[in-house]
Amino acid sequence: MKKIILSLLILTGLLIVSCEKADLSQEQNANNGNPLMQRQSSLFDYIESTNIQNGVQCENNILIFPSWDDYWNTIEELDVMIDADCDAFDATVPAGTSEDQYDVLADAVGFDEDNVLRKFEEDLEFCSLRRKIQGEEAAWLDQQGNGQWNPDEDPDNHFIDDETERSLLSYNAEVIIGDRKKGYTYYKFIDDEGSWIEVHNSDINIISQIVQQISQGNIPTNNPNVIVVVPKRDEQGTNSCKDKVKEVSYVAVGGDRLKRISKVRPAFGTNCSDPNNPCTSVFPSKIKAKTKGYRKKNGRWKAKRLWIAAGINGQNQPDQGSRFIDCVEENKDHKYKERCRRRVKVKLNSTTYIPQVGTPQRFNNALQNDKLFSYHKKGSLIVNKDFYDMPVD
Repeated sequence: MKKIILSLLILTGLLIVSCEKADLSQEQNANNGNPLMQRQSSLFDYIESTNIQNGVQCENNILIFPSWDDYWNTIEELDVMIDADCDAFDATVPAGTSEDQYDVLADAVGFDEDNVLRKFEEDLEFCSLRRKIQGEEAAWLDQQGNGQWNPDEDPDNHFIDDETERSLLSYNAEVIIGDRKKGYTYYKFIDDEGSWIEVHNSDINIISQIVQQISQGNIPTNNPNVIVVVPKRDEQGTNSCKDKVKEVSYVAVGGDRLKRISKVRPAFGTNCSDPNNPCTSVFPSKIKAKTKGYRKKNGRWKAKRLWIAAGINGQNQPDQGSRFIDCVEENKDHKYKERCRRRVKVKLNSTTYIPQVGTPQRFNNALQNDKLFSYHKKGSLIVNKDFYDMPVD
């Protein structure tokens, strides 16, 4: 794995992005032969940001990763950094602190659970999908009343549901994978089931020109470098096994509200770019449980830090649950997190390795009845629902 800066000392240093470092990055960029590259990350030295003609007006509107492994490793490392930053602050908070007192302490020292992601984006001068959705969600919440909320209208219910991954993608859910030696591939994701648009070229300037057409609604499918991927989804197999479900629900808790998000997705996409290694899935199979908190302030709903929990478990929260790899191999798991946060998430990802012979082919996480539950909690409210009973969506 490439060198990644993870120490708490340097994590604290994220709060300042040095102009001198930015100037150095610009000087380095001028010598790398890529005229479009604007910045190189000071945190992950393999990540670059640039500006292409994708219709998004900001300094840098897309990121470049050398490989899909680097993309997924960055998400994992950022999550580690976020947890370390949050845990360091929580260690200073006295036991029994109320939610409002927690806010006062956090504001006094400038703590926010998004600090790591925000500084990651600022370091690259990058306008991310996370930032876009955050603004849209705030505007949407501002308009909500005390009745039912429509999950189809909530901007936060984007098919890219993970805030960390959103920090790596453009406003339009785009990313570039590759380098000057191997060439570049632009990806625009259309959903979380394997549909996307690819543009291949060794010249990122040409990719930018083609993306301009795509951003205007004109996909040049007659161009051999442009590929529209719409995979054929298999049916769910037998009635005893599922590998794809999703449920989003809002729950009133006193004067507050929770949103519980539960999701399972199969692996998809095939990457065979390395002739020395087996093919891998582009996206791993995922299981996720996430809880978000909201509170009304001055008559308007806002995302709010609340003492909330999320878990992936068995029929009771302390118990392990079971997922089944390709509906056959049983794996027992237990994930649980309780914090004073605007959101709390737990997840299980499969390996992306694809065996060349035999089964399983994708290592998909699959569900059987009464085996794996999505857990959400605030105070006395507890929802522990079987993933298997959720809609296939």
